[in-house]
Amino acid sequence: MRCRICGHETGNDTDLCEDCVERSSDRKELSRRRFLGWGAVTVGGLVGVGYLGAALRLLYPTSSGNAKLQDIGPVGNFPVGQYILTSYTGDGYDDGVYVMNQGGGQFIALDFHCTHLQCPVQWFQSLEKFMCPCHGSQYNKYGQHIAGPAPRGLFHHVIAVQNGRVMLGGQIS
Repeated sequence: MRCRICGHETGNDTDLCEDCVERSSDRKELSRRRFLGWGAVTVGGLVGVGYLGAALRLLYPTSSGNAKLQDIGPVGNFPVGQYILTSYTGDGYDDGVYVMNQGGGQFIALDFHCTHLQCPVQWFQSLEKFMCPCHGSQYNKYGQHIAGPAPRGLFHHVIAVQNGRVMLGGQIS
């Protein structure tokens, strides 16, 4: 009988000669199917880790609460009980923040991005709630999540009054 690998005479009833048996036992063969399977698992795992990182960044953005306070105007520009959409330059780009004078020197500042997919929310004074036009998330006047797919309430910003001026800082929660 002849060897099926090299064609030499085997000298017995097997289909491999002794040299080919020795060589094949020295190395472990990686089949094409196993190679492609492991390759697919590896690529899938890397893609999954990337998506997980992006999702976590959307749900839990880095806190910029230590950012330098920016002057956004005198206290008189913010009537008591009304949200005013103002611009804040954070992380090198302009961003929207809703600011409300609650009276007695107390202010609240809420990020204008929905916590679901970062669409800009709109304040509806008559309903006293923020609503996202993209997927219907809703927030009460304090930014707490009340309806829709958003995973949490709106992010708050640092806000302070200094010398009659309203000072706005980065996100804190």
